[in-house]
Amino acid sequence: MSSVMPPDSVDFINLSGKIQLISLLENMQQKSTVQEYIDYCEYCLHIVRHGIEISYCEVMDFIGVGNDTVPAEISIEVRFLLEMFDHISMSLAKLPKADAQNTVLECYTNFCGFETALNFHLSAYIFLVRTYQTRVPIFKESLPITLRHYREMMLKYERYKRNEYLTDEMIKDICVRRDQQIQFAL
Repeated sequence: MSSVMPPDSVDFINLSGKIQLISLLENMQQKSTVQEYIDYCEYCLHIVRHGIEISYCEVMDFIGVGNDTVPAEISIEVRFLLEMFDHISMSLAKLPKADAQNTVLECYTNFCGFETALNFHLSAYIFLVRTYQTRVPIFKESLPITLRHYREMMLKYERYKRNEYLTDEMIKDICVRRDQQIQFAL
């Protein structure tokens, strides 16, 4: 199967392109101290060395070639959003159990992912997860909140972010209340 590749893309077929890509992946692997990242580099090296063409897009994604670039403002927004949810999660863990449970029942306190049309936001999230820069998981709920909701939350969070831990009242002020979510979406 022969395909024409754009001039700025990585060529997996010719020998010099393969050698260059293997060298890049080996350097990435050697510079890391995170075992999962090292293992993923090894996985990508296996794909390139053995010519597993069906998985080339995965390697391209990993090294950051072949996709549209994610604008800096979106990457920053996603990073701030995930830091906010991480702060909320850590704060909930410090609250008395009854207060934390009450807050979770009243509000969306978990990250619910992005709408499918927000490819750049999702790409930035995947990058942060893959490179172990965030530990915020996606919680799918029946009525997930939207980017508009997240932005409203981040505006409210701005005044509280310097606190080591958020109180239950702060979290309730920041987070979208479950009964208000439907009104927000309209």
